[in-house]
Amino acid sequence: MHRLFLLALLIGFLLTVAILPARSLPEPACKSSDGQNRFGVNEVLGWPGLYTPDRLESSLSLMEQAGIGWVRVTWAWKDMQPQAGDSFDYAHLDAVAASAAQHHVQILPILLAIPGWASSAPAALKAEKGNLSPVDHYRPINLNDWLNYVRNVVERYDGDGIDDAPGSPRMSYWEVWNEENIATFWPDKPDAAEYLNLLKATYATIKAADPTAKVVLGGLANADTGYLKSLYEMGGAPYFDVVSIHLYSYPAHGIDPVVNAVTAIRDLMNANGDSAKPLWLTEIGWSDAPNAWGAPTVSQADIASFVTAVYTAPLPADLIFWYNFRNIFPNSSDVEHDFGLVNADFTPKPSFKAYEALSMPCALNPR
Repeated sequence: MHRLFLLALLIGFLLTVAILPARSLPEPACKSSDGQNRFGVNEVLGWPGLYTPDRLESSLSLMEQAGIGWVRVTWAWKDMQPQAGDSFDYAHLDAVAASAAQHHVQILPILLAIPGWASSAPAALKAEKGNLSPVDHYRPINLNDWLNYVRNVVERYDGDGIDDAPGSPRMSYWEVWNEENIATFWPDKPDAAEYLNLLKATYATIKAADPTAKVVLGGLANADTGYLKSLYEMGGAPYFDVVSIHLYSYPAHGIDPVVNAVTAIRDLMNANGDSAKPLWLTEIGWSDAPNAWGAPTVSQADIASFVTAVYTAPLPADLIFWYNFRNIFPNSSDVEHDFGLVNADFTPKPSFKAYEALSMPCALNPR
């Protein structure tokens, strides 16, 4: 069935190419050095209120259509166990995992989102916000509660046939936290030593549950070489199998700042004996809201050109995850809501077409 689907897409793609004016597109690398599909996206599929079953199907069908190999999703503790002592509720995330498997999309789950009862956020903030942000970004009060969550979810999706999620393949990679190098995700201020303590314990718990699983460093905002250097200096290298970074560069600046920043991380890894470790760019993108972080608006065509530049540049990044797949809400002027390759109603933007022009040929003829 999947082969017939891909054959039909290939015929459509070739017919489309035949009627277009002759032009040459740069060819992206289709696979990483270890054979992984390099094309990924971020999407909030784990948000039950936003992703009803029909929307889940629409998103993952479009991802398969475009040849997208990965989707990065928060595997939120607060949604599985909102109250202390509750049994873990996997219903929604099981559905996400099963649907992704059906559509041949791998999930990169992020271990994150502390429920209010387990959060070290100030009491007044918890009283006001409950489980909502920023309460869910604070460290857990009790590390053992966190490790119990980690152990449960890894066991659920380790593919060993024992108490696994129905219809879910094994999840081989687990990302530990997100942007721990900035205050937004490590309030009130980032602390590499604190994060390393959490990472060490989490690494050991993941490997105990699934010895062949890979641990992904929480994506470092701004491709932060200083924070990564601190982790290396504190002996952190044995506790992550993949380095993950985020980078947002104004498209009008061109691709050079992106290449330079990613190369600086790769050079730092190599200098610390990690030349064999993969480097993943797990967030890069640009919003088409009226302005983004004070930068003037660029057109959707400009963003589409940036997509092409990112995936065809000589970036030393094994996998690249565009942020993000779909606008979160329709008709919103919020910068955070308008990063999608597709609109909230799933209609494609020019950036989706640019992405698909690169990723679909790779899915049909990987090289």
